[in-house]
Amino acid sequence: MGSNQEMIPASSPEEGRETFPRFSEKTPITVLLERNRAWADRQKRENPLLFPSLAHSQHPHILWIGCSDSRVPETTVLDLLPGDLFVHRNIGNVVSAGDMSVLSVVQFAVEVLEVNHIVVCGMNTIG
Repeated sequence: MGSNQEMIPASSPEEGRETFPRFSEKTPITVLLERNRAWADRQKRENPLLFPSLAHSQHPHILWIGCSDSRVPETTVLDLLPGDLFVHRNIGNVVSAGDMSVLSVVQFAVEVLEVNHIVVCGMNTIG
């Protein structure tokens, strides 16, 4: 981890929470690249077939339509790997009959990828 990575204090480990690194306005962009390299290296070690399996095609069974909210990374909250979901994100996870972007995503997901499920995910940020 880069030495300029900001650490956001959290409760003590005894309370079940630990300090964690956050990317902030003070963090140099090079740290983002370092983190990406570390993630790719970790994936190669832990899932050596992942990148080769993703190189040629995608075969997700789920189309996930969700909000662009940065707090809801779909593969993370579902504990899935890259390639497990086909994703469309927009403001408010809105599906409108006049939105050519979301309609194109749905059409491609159903007709080309042959997804089995479409999830429209909302998020309650209160509480």
